[in-house]
Amino acid sequence: MSFPRIMAITQRIIAQFRRDHRTLALLFIAPIIIMTSFGYVFRSQEDDTVKVALVNEDTPPAGQASLSAAVVDSLKSNDRLLLTPMSRDDAVKAVRDGTQKAALIFGSDFTQRFTTDHKGTLEIVVEGSNPGAAGSALGLVGQAVLGSAPLLLKAALPAPLSAAAPSTLPLEITTTRLYGSADLKMLDFFAPMFIAYIGFFLIFLLTSVSFLRERTQGTMERLAASPVTRLELVLGYMLGFAFFSVLQAIVLLLFTIYALQVQYTGSLLSIFVVILALVMGAVNLGIFLSAYAKNELQAVQFIPIVILPQVVLSGLLWPVQDMPGWLQAIANVMPLTYAINALTDIMIRGMSLASTWPLLLFLIGFAVAMAVLAAATVRREVA
Repeated sequence: MSFPRIMAITQRIIAQFRRDHRTLALLFIAPIIIMTSFGYVFRSQEDDTVKVALVNEDTPPAGQASLSAAVVDSLKSNDRLLLTPMSRDDAVKAVRDGTQKAALIFGSDFTQRFTTDHKGTLEIVVEGSNPGAAGSALGLVGQAVLGSAPLLLKAALPAPLSAAAPSTLPLEITTTRLYGSADLKMLDFFAPMFIAYIGFFLIFLLTSVSFLRERTQGTMERLAASPVTRLELVLGYMLGFAFFSVLQAIVLLLFTIYALQVQYTGSLLSIFVVILALVMGAVNLGIFLSAYAKNELQAVQFIPIVILPQVVLSGLLWPVQDMPGWLQAIANVMPLTYAINALTDIMIRGMSLASTWPLLLFLIGFAVAMAVLAAATVRREVA
């Protein structure tokens, strides 16, 4: 065994990596960027405060104090609830767009029904498309409301009797889900996200590596010497990769719906159109970025730069609206964010394709933009 020969090999490897700026960036800069994203996203999730829209329509009979005030005062003392008074319409809108986790509604007859029927009714409104988030919000708000029972009962009883009031009371809580249902499972919620992520990632990886092989094996140079025009060359490659992308999208969608039996409420055709727009963008992105790779290792190195940030910031793991503002700005330029939102709107919220046109328009625009860039890089390669 020769130590000098071992060191010579070691020095060659070090020198090779030292000259490869892309690999050095992947080793030292990419981990910092990724961990920064994870760090800020996790920090934003540590706040366990639940934002609740408070709708108090209680109108007590003349000369009688509002009993809803006792419940509201009790809820305000709960440091895990952040109450914001709103009208009913504004509260429902806030829950729908995610700025409020739940809405707590006191009906106009809350005091009157409690004094006459000895029974109070409250309504809690949640968005409902995420069963985990809906269950957490319902549990916390419901527990806080029931915890205010003694205060409510004491406020309703005359002074001599209030001291003997029991710690429970007949308080009924009704739940309204804007989307989904009580039997919506976590797989049903994550299915649109997984469909978008798997389709985008695999097609991007397949296209970038396959197109790189076409370049390194000299296939493109031979085609350039043939009567094939540059435009025909570009469109041929794009449509060829797109053909298999469409087949993969069909297989993935049908397996998710029929084999995994995922619940969905929208049109299968609408779902497919969104997936098609996404994978076409992934195809063109793969062709474009492959021009900047000299081998398959460098092509794979784009994954931490292109894929991982979208996994963290697109809403796949955490809601975008719960992230810091500067991370939301980054998320709002990522195609996976729009695909996940569009598929969730269609599959869980039951919206039509026309209702999600801004999201679909972004995906189509992204695919067209990447096609233009891909065509420019292909022209440069074969010029």
